[in-house]
Amino acid sequence: MKHFSRYFVLAPLLLSGIFTITACSDDNESASNGRPSGGWGGARELPVVTAPIVFNELQENIKSVGTARARQSVTLYPESDGTVTFARLAPDALVAEDEIMLKLDDRDERLALQQAEVELAEAERTLQRYRSLNATDANIPPSTIDTAAATVELAKIRVEAAKVELSRREVKAPFSGRIGITDVEIGDRVDTNTVVTTLDDRSTLLVDFTVPETFIGRIVLELVVQARQWESPDSSVSGTVIAVDSRVDASTRAFRARAAIDNSADNLRPGMAFEIDASLSLGDYLSVPELSVQWGADGPYVWSADNSVATRTPVEMIRRVNGRMLIKGDISEGQRVVLEGIQSVRSGMRLKDVNDPRNLAKPGASISEPSRGGVSNQSP
Repeated sequence: MKHFSRYFVLAPLLLSGIFTITACSDDNESASNGRPSGGWGGARELPVVTAPIVFNELQENIKSVGTARARQSVTLYPESDGTVTFARLAPDALVAEDEIMLKLDDRDERLALQQAEVELAEAERTLQRYRSLNATDANIPPSTIDTAAATVELAKIRVEAAKVELSRREVKAPFSGRIGITDVEIGDRVDTNTVVTTLDDRSTLLVDFTVPETFIGRIVLELVVQARQWESPDSSVSGTVIAVDSRVDASTRAFRARAAIDNSADNLRPGMAFEIDASLSLGDYLSVPELSVQWGADGPYVWSADNSVATRTPVEMIRRVNGRMLIKGDISEGQRVVLEGIQSVRSGMRLKDVNDPRNLAKPGASISEPSRGGVSNQSP
């Protein structure tokens, strides 16, 4: 009887527990089949942050190294032997085109020129006298007049030859530029093998650099490049491509290009090493924030928010540039893609852009990812 009394006491407790479990189960089932107590069910909109699709230019940078040289550069030699009587050869001095930089003793050449000029004057007087006499019926033979005319022409040639010899006693600047260091001084004896000095026109510097053959047709005239000094990479100057070689070096598979750098400020010198940086445009592409691109079983895609409705759009990734992804796809500039709140987005879902000024003042328009139930980068 004691055992039966225990059963009568425990039975009501067991039945009460069963009813409680059943009630909880029914509540859970009704919650799952009816409207949810949380999440983004029914007609509610999912708050998201969107970003516009824009066009960005895709650029490719080419870096090469070259050595600068002056736009014009020459080593000057005397054209004849002699003793230096005049020298204007101060190092780094600026000289103008045709300015006399050095003179040799030219006394003999000046005398030879004077003699040739006297002979020319005498020949011209003789010819003029014959012609005057012939005008008065003096009957000067034509052969005599012809000989006198030839003598005049020969005398003119001797005068010009004497001038040439005299000019060879001078060294003139063939162009405007800066004088280099020299050891020639007044009184020195020089010959045609003696280096007088160097002359550089460094108002513009030329830098030759090599480019891989894959860039043939893209390194073109007037292309703007940046030149950075090898020892000062933080400072750069602009240059322009002025020449492109007509052939590719078979051993290096590269071709040569030449850039001109303005040096009117005279801060740079021939012989400096430069890093040449050329930016080539590869075209304009659609650009979206990198975080908006998702990856599914069939490849990359974005969620577009056309008319506040989520649409899954496959895209082709071109290149990642500064936190943005250049893409191709069936989308256009100006459309908006989901950037934040993306893990809860499903195809056809209603979206609320919290960046929209119409939604900024509305309560509850903030991003709050559900703690459970969301699957990242999963197809709907």
